[in-house]
Amino acid sequence: MKISSLLSSFLLAFATFIPSTPALGSPKVVLSATNPTDMQRFEVVEFDVKDVWQSLGVDSGSNIIVKDLYNQEVPYQITHDGKLLVEMSVRPHGKAKFMVEQGIPQPMRSYVDGYFSHWRADDFTWENDICAYRAYGPALQRSGEKAFGFDVWMKSTNELDVRRRYQLHREACDERDELRRRGLNADVAFDSKSFHIDHGRGLDCYNVGPSLGCGTPALMLGDSIVMPWAFKDYKVLDNGPLRLTFELEYPEVVVDGQRVVEHRLVTLDKGAHFNRMTVWYDGLTRPMNVCSGVVLHSEETIDLSLSSTYVAYCDPTDSPERHNFQIYVATVYPDGINRTRMLKDSWHKQQGIVGNAVGIKRGLKAGERWTYWFGASWCKSGTADKAAWLQQIGTFVNNCKAPIETSVETR
Repeated sequence: MKISSLLSSFLLAFATFIPSTPALGSPKVVLSATNPTDMQRFEVVEFDVKDVWQSLGVDSGSNIIVKDLYNQEVPYQITHDGKLLVEMSVRPHGKAKFMVEQGIPQPMRSYVDGYFSHWRADDFTWENDICAYRAYGPALQRSGEKAFGFDVWMKSTNELDVRRRYQLHREACDERDELRRRGLNADVAFDSKSFHIDHGRGLDCYNVGPSLGCGTPALMLGDSIVMPWAFKDYKVLDNGPLRLTFELEYPEVVVDGQRVVEHRLVTLDKGAHFNRMTVWYDGLTRPMNVCSGVVLHSEETIDLSLSSTYVAYCDPTDSPERHNFQIYVATVYPDGINRTRMLKDSWHKQQGIVGNAVGIKRGLKAGERWTYWFGASWCKSGTADKAAWLQQIGTFVNNCKAPIETSVETR
């Protein structure tokens, strides 16, 4: 082979390893995020992606790369509603900057996921690197089982784990049924894969039943909660790598003579202890009170904390004597709430339900959107105890009141 050919081959091979760079003379676009508080911030930050494309001078929908000041690519996401998401750490009263250029990004690991399971009971289960949650679907409602609220699955891994848990639990059920047909003890086989037992990655040990579970909204009639049931339809709007967004629609029901349809829009970000919930109702012919909250499984008043901005509870789990830990759950109202209180439930004590602790918003109108937050944690996902949980809630409320200030700059 001639030297010129060898040189050409070498140059071609070398060029494939040169990272993409913006064209000469193209504008430098900088994402700036300013922290207005005295506290270190680490969260997913939003920018208007149209501003980014316009500043770059490229068509809407063009591929982009986001880099830190070490020139290293960082994960990002463009959402269904036109947001560019970047996870950022920002010093107290500091400013963080990231560079944007046109190009094909590297593959990005996802930290959120939403999963619909026909096998179990039409569950819609979603997770981030902190916790997992479950909403009950049409198959459960057809069965007649009364499980109204959102379920919580604890995690001790930052990896996505919901799909794996369903697969293992299904295998456990099949093996249990086969052993029972053969007249053998099936407990050991079932327990070895069941998602109700912690095998080192977390578990489902939360008792929902006929209650609000963790964070579920509901209409009210006087002092009574009109318990919602299972969703009718679901739609995933965003699914990673940094944010999950989905919508649930509920069947039409008659509430005090009104034919009402409930809608829920849920958003969960990487690293977040709290889901953003927006709920609205079609068909209301007059304003109604609405609430959200958590189920109470104990009479211990020390486990419940009520304030003008949150309802927080230390749940004993479905088997306190075996688990030896608590689950920390909350609904959070950064802008305040009209009232927080405990509503006792004398009808379901045999199922371990003492009542529901709720935040009440008065006079919600048809189509009016109400937004609040809900979430859960435990000792193996960064919340050591009740004091730590209340501190995390307080920090979250303060951060909501003083959001990260963003700008898209061209240089």
